[in-house]
Amino acid sequence: MAKWGGQADASAESAGGGGGNFQPAPRGVYTIQVADFKDGTTKESGRNKVDLECEIADEGENLGKKVWLTITQIPKGEKGHGIMVHQLHAFGLALDGDYEFDTNWFQGQRARALLGVTTREKVKEGRTYINEVNFVEELYTENHPEPEAGEDLPPPREPRKHAAQPAKAAPKAAAQPPAAASSAKSAPKQYEVPF
Repeated sequence: MAKWGGQADASAESAGGGGGNFQPAPRGVYTIQVADFKDGTTKESGRNKVDLECEIADEGENLGKKVWLTITQIPKGEKGHGIMVHQLHAFGLALDGDYEFDTNWFQGQRARALLGVTTREKVKEGRTYINEVNFVEELYTENHPEPEAGEDLPPPREPRKHAAQPAKAAPKAAAQPPAAASSAKSAPKQYEVPF
C-alpha cells in the first residue's frame, strides 16, 4: 500500500480529453527523434517491421509531440523496397548492397519530416473517440530535400495504410457529424493518446 499526500485543486478536475497535450502539431517540417520502438511482423505478409514512436525534437511549443512511423523490411526487387531504403536513409542509414543492423540502432536517431494532421477513430469500452494526430507525409534526405525556407509545402497527402487512419463515418446514433461537433452546444471533442 502506498500513501499519497499533497494538495488538490477541485476547480482543475477534468474527465480527461480535450487537453492541449494531445493536440497535434500544425502541418509543417520538423525534426523528429525516435523515443521508443517496437519490433514485430506485418499481419498480411509476416515481414519484419519496426514501429517507431517519435517525438518532435525542435525547440518550441511542439517539442515532444508524438508521431508514429512503421518501417517494413521489403526484399530487394519487391514493391515497396525503395520506400524502405528511403525511410532508413532519412534516419541516417544509407543502404546500398548487403546490410545487417540491429533495430536498437533506431533509438535516438533523428530525421527531418513533413508532418500532416489527420483524424483517427478509436472505440474504447464502447465509447468512440475522435483523435487528431500527426502522421509522416514525407521524410527528407539529400536526394529528396525539404522545401527551402519560404517555399510552399507540397499539397497535403493522405496517411498511408500503416499510419493513423482517417475517422470512419460513425453511425448516426453513435456520433454527431464533424460540423455539429464544433458547435458550442455539442459535447467537447475527446482526445486520448492514440496508442
